Amino acid sequence: MRNGTKLAKHFSMSDHLLKFGVLYLLVLLIAVASMMSRQFLTAQNALNVLRQVSPVIILALGEGIVIITAGIDLSVGALVAMSGMIAAGAVSFWNLPTFAAVLLAVLFGIVFGLLNGIIIAKFNISAMIVTLATMNAARGAAYLYNDGAQIIGLPDSFTDIGRGYLGPIPIPAIIMIILVILMVLLMNQTVLGKYLYAIGGNEEVARLAGIGVLKTKITAYAICSMFAALAGVIYAARMNMGDPAMGEGLEMDAIASVILGGINLYGGQGSILGAVIGAMFITVLGNALNLNGVSSFWQLVVKAVALIVAALIYTKKKV
Repeated sequence: MRNGTKLAKHFSMSDHLLKFGVLYLLVLLIAVASMMSRQFLTAQNALNVLRQVSPVIILALGEGIVIITAGIDLSVGALVAMSGMIAAGAVSFWNLPTFAAVLLAVLFGIVFGLLNGIIIAKFNISAMIVTLATMNAARGAAYLYNDGAQIIGLPDSFTDIGRGYLGPIPIPAIIMIILVILMVLLMNQTVLGKYLYAIGGNEEVARLAGIGVLKTKITAYAICSMFAALAGVIYAARMNMGDPAMGEGLEMDAIASVILGGINLYGGQGSILGAVIGAMFITVLGNALNLNGVSSFWQLVVKAVALIVAALIYTKKKV
């Protein structure tokens, strides 16, 4: 009986660490970073981090629901570039209003995600293979869009999306907060959220239970790409340009955020808020390394190690 109690406590502690471990790591990272650089805890740097983390969190929200269904989307970084080019081209070449340009880019993202979802779900092809192919297609299209050139000189009404403030809060952060609230409600309070978890837990059982697996998976990929397109608009607005090279490596940041946040690679488990905390950890880590003059090449190595460690931890949990 005593051994059983100890075993129960052991598993309870393990589950607690797996659920909240990245939050503890984030707190520890903030403490260490503040000791290593005086600039880290300044108001200006806090606002910079908030602005930087917003599109990463938006990407992680979309990637999170796809991974919850036991899928993956490698195309989000390339879609950031393509949607940024579309929005920048719309306001620069076609003189469309900012709202119309953003809507055009987001609609493109939805169609792109629907295509991903249909190929994956209807034809039962590996999500990794499909999104790897569409990643290359989107990146190529981004370069073809303006013959490989950047689109510069965007109007203030557009750049305010990435650079502006509403009071003291950066506009990208406000967009991000709204989307986080909506996604938490969707995953926890709606039938669609329950279906997404059920499909990730056991797709065949979900199908036998009468869940529309095809429609639900397609919806997940459409939402993921829609968020990637919106993140692309924010990046283009912040950088004041459409750049076909934009978003390179962002798919890794999104996936790392999701896995660090405790969403299981095998699907069916995890929290959207965990993905948000994971994205904050990735961004704060990059910011701390930048402030301490660490090369961007070494930053890639550090992020890769963090991703592998997280994957090992959560894979062990699943086994």
